[in-house]
Amino acid sequence: MTKIFDFEYYEIKEVRVIYKLKKKRKEKGWTQLKLSEKSGVPQPTISQIEKGNRKYPTHENIRKLAKALEVDIRELEDENESATTV
Repeated sequence: MTKIFDFEYYEIKEVRVIYKLKKKRKEKGWTQLKLSEKSGVPQPTISQIEKGNRKYPTHENIRKLAKALEVDIRELEDENESATTV
């Protein structure tokens, strides 16, 4: 039986993206509050995303966070790349 939509794949991919965002934030020495100020994403939302409590964070929030952290969103989604600056 073929799966039409593989939720496990997307959950793993999401965890990878969140991990890379958090890692980049810490590398910059930024708090969640500073990232919030730079990105426009509310700090409580960032906290929930980083804890994994917010299922499937919106693409818009991921885009805003990546832009603030100067990370190419394609690198975040690439399972073979570590997060680097643009």
